[in-house]
Parts: sequence; C-alpha cells; structure tokens
Amino acid sequence: MTKATVAVVGGGPFGLSAVKNLRDVGFEVILFEQRDTIGGVWASSEDPNILTTLPTTISNVSKYRSCFTDFPAPDDAPAYLPGPQVYEYIKDYAEKFHILPHVKLNTKVVKVVRNKDDTKWQVHTRSGQVEASLEVDKVVFCNGLMEIPSVPKFDGREKFAGTVIHSQAFKRPEAFTGQNVVVVGLGNSAADTATALVGHASKIYLSHRRGMNIFPRTHHGVPLDLKFPRRLLTIKNLLARLAPRFSHWLFNRQVRSLTTSVFALDPAWRIHPPPSIVSHQPTITDTLIPCLHAGSVTSVHGIRRFLSARSVELLDGTSLADIDAVILCAGYHPRLDLMPDHPPTAPVSATPPGYAGPPLARLFQNIFPPAHAASIAYLNYSSLTEGAVPVGDLCSMAVAAVWSHRHALPPPAAMERHIDAHHAWVAALARGGDTVYAAIVNEGPWLAFLNEAAGTRVHDYLGYGLRGWAFWLRDRRFCDLCMGGVLSAHVYRLWGRGRWEGARGAVERANRDVVRKREGGKEEEEEEVLLLGDGGGT
Repeated sequence: MTKATVAVVGGGPFGLSAVKNLRDVGFEVILFEQRDTIGGVWASSEDPNILTTLPTTISNVSKYRSCFTDFPAPDDAPAYLPGPQVYEYIKDYAEKFHILPHVKLNTKVVKVVRNKDDTKWQVHTRSGQVEASLEVDKVVFCNGLMEIPSVPKFDGREKFAGTVIHSQAFKRPEAFTGQNVVVVGLGNSAADTATALVGHASKIYLSHRRGMNIFPRTHHGVPLDLKFPRRLLTIKNLLARLAPRFSHWLFNRQVRSLTTSVFALDPAWRIHPPPSIVSHQPTITDTLIPCLHAGSVTSVHGIRRFLSARSVELLDGTSLADIDAVILCAGYHPRLDLMPDHPPTAPVSATPPGYAGPPLARLFQNIFPPAHAASIAYLNYSSLTEGAVPVGDLCSMAVAAVWSHRHALPPPAAMERHIDAHHAWVAALARGGDTVYAAIVNEGPWLAFLNEAAGTRVHDYLGYGLRGWAFWLRDRRFCDLCMGGVLSAHVYRLWGRGRWEGARGAVERANRDVVRKREGGKEEEEEEVLLLGDGGGT
C-alpha cells in the first residue's frame, strides 16, 4: 500500500520534529526550507530580510524546558544555551533521527492549492529561477510565528533623515558606533537590542508605551523557568478554569513580586505596572536593568511622531534631538497567506466585539482548519509561555495521531463552535485596553488537548485522578520528582504511544543537574532530599 505523503513548510525545530513524528506513524514526508540550512531563527544570518538570532544571543528558556521531547540537550551544556549552541543542537537532532534526507533546502513554498480533481494539495515551490509543483496528501505549515515584521506607523516619518529599521534587520551593533539610537519596545528583542548597543552607540534610548514583567534567567543559582513546577502549574490551570479572574489576579501578583524581589526598579522607568502575564510573555534579560541603573540605557516614553530630520516627539510631550537611528522592536505576525483559495483568517465581520488586533485565524485548537482538518495543520499559530521546542514537538505528535486515525477530532460544526468560544476568550483579554497577540492560546486546556491527542497520558499519571494517585503510591519518589522538580520536556515521552525508553533517565539527570547547580555539588542522596522535600504527594 502506498504511503500517504505530507509536505512540511519550514525547517526550524517545529518542522524538523514534524518530519520525525509523522514518519514515526508511517507517512512519507518532504520538508521545504527556503534557506540553505535548517535551524530556523537559530541559524544566524546577515540577511536583513531574515529574522535570526545574533551570535551573542542566549536562549531565554533553559535547556530542561526547551528541548526536544526525546532528545536531551548535552549534559555539559550550560542551563541557557548560546544561540550557536542551540543551532548545533538542532542539527544534531536532525542527524540523530535521519531527517536531513527528507529536506529540500533553498526551496521556497510560494502557494498551496487544491488540484483539479480535489483529491490532493499542490505545493508550488521556487528554487532560484526554477519553479515546480508537487502533489501531496497533506500539508503542515511550520514557517514560524515570527515571519512578517510588525512595523508601527508614526506621523512625520518622511521628515526623518536617519535610519529606521525593524529589529529583524539589526545584525551588528558596531554598525551604530557613535550614534544616538532610539530602540522602540520593551520585549525580548528590545532588551537584547538595547543592551547589545552598549559600548557601541553614543546614546541609547529605550522608548516604550507600557510596562512589562521582566525576569532574570536565574534565581538563587537555579533557572528561573524552573520556579514553576508542574504541581504549581496544575493548580494554576485548575484555578483558571474554576475562577479565572481570581487566578489571573493571583498569578499576576506572583510574577510581579518575583520581578521586584530580584530587580530594584526605578518608578521613572515605568516598567511596572506590567501587562497581564496571561496575555503577554515576559521579557527575559540579565542585563537591561543593570544598564538602566548605570545610565548606559535611558528609559523614555513611546514615540508620538517624527519632528524633523533628527528629532522625535514622545508621548509625554518631550522630544529627543540629534537622533541618528530608530530600531523598531515591535514584534511579528505569522505568515498565513500561503493558501490563497482557503485562507485560515476570519473576515473582519466575524471579529468578536472588543477585539481590535489583526485578523484571527479560524483554526480548531489554533492548528486545524475545520473544513480541511484531515489534511492541513498550522504549527505556526500558537503563543504561550512554555518552551517552544517541546511544544512544537508535542503539536506534531498530536497532528500525527489525528492523521493516522489514533485520535478523532470533533465534527466540523463542533470545531467551529470551539473556535467561536476561543475568539470570545481572546476578545475578553483585550477588553481592558490591553494588546493581545492573535495567536495566543488558553494554555491549560490547550496543552490538555495536545496531550490527549498525542496519547502521552501525562495528565493521567501526573494528575489528581485515580491513575495519578495510583502512580504516586507505586513510584512516589519519581512522581514527586515530576510534579515538584524540574518541569522536564521528557515527561511527554514517559508513557503512551510515543514512549521513549530513555525518558525516565533524562528526567532524573535533569533534576540532579539542577540540584548540583543550586547546592554546589552535594552528595546525590542529599540532593534528592533537598529537591523532593517531604514527598507530599502529587
């Protein structure tokens, strides 16, 4: 019997794990990558039209939470991998699972349309000057959340004689040596850009309209993202379901207090009050606050307009003179226009009241278009605070299970109702005047769906049902390790259809490594007592 064929668009971590997971269940897969290498944003490039990390970039999520579910980061790697090391890790994953023979580099997907018989999808590609098409049964879009730069418009832009670029085009801080630079934004890109300019630019202004939750990478020697173990997140998600307003208030209060316990914030910087952690990812930086204290970066209000060839007016009525460059760190939009005959975005008339952002995509669980859920999946339309690499891995495990008939989706009408409810939830987040990313997901229910569809059984064994308590009674130490220790990506491979024999050992090694970092290398027995505490159940 001929295998069904799948085209994967995009050669970053999501696309590579999609190839692996789809092949695991019997599909014939080909991946198209427009660049000359795999790795996505982690493959550094000098091309100003391509978003990539800088050689100096450090991962914002620790290696324990941002790794492939069945391929640990190297034991001797630091907790937060530098960009070049992340790139090597991704290449090692592709080699380990024999993915590279299924990749076509330097091949851009131009569009995807239905064939004349309405039986397959035609994937139209361009490689240099050569155009081609290939018919496949199914298509997975993994071409990234950060594909199209978001460029804010300011009055008077035509008056300004200096440089205005999006952060996508920021490649070398030394290009701005001796200049006065305004960096617009307060997210991760803005923090990285502003601090990278220190020592090169003459004056650096950080221009922002709102505050932000700002975290360091480590706290008391432990990666900060490990301060939120599965037990705490389980309780948070339960509260979000039963009492969402109280849950949001409590979680926002917790993360704000975490910021102020680590950093001394000057009120003049207007970093607090921050937006809700529910709708905005935090900014992870070890260097921005010290630079603000030192005066090497100056916090100013948002830009209102350009005044002249070298000046801008700010929202508080003040102005900045002798400005040479403005770098816009205003984020990105996912590319959703590769299916011109079947666009996933909803018409403006279908936008829910209270929402004024970019068009929302009508995708069940932010993945499946209801009319073509059996053959189209978008893995570039989900934003949450979890590590991206294991989430992409889990997404493609779920897609593979659905398309191989191991998990059934609801009927199209039920999917449409679910989409309506989700869009109403997104609009409710925005009603307080807050900006909301269109691809945001309701983290608790969304991850529960992925785990159920992928068949990981994580919520069975690491939950508060009968199976969860039975697992705790049978293997109390390891259960407590999973619930109260490192939130390891490898738990997704402990049980179920995608079980990996090395998962338990990887979870245990990650916990020993973290405790060594925290306690300075005590004996293993002492480490486990410190980590597990009194073993107070799941």
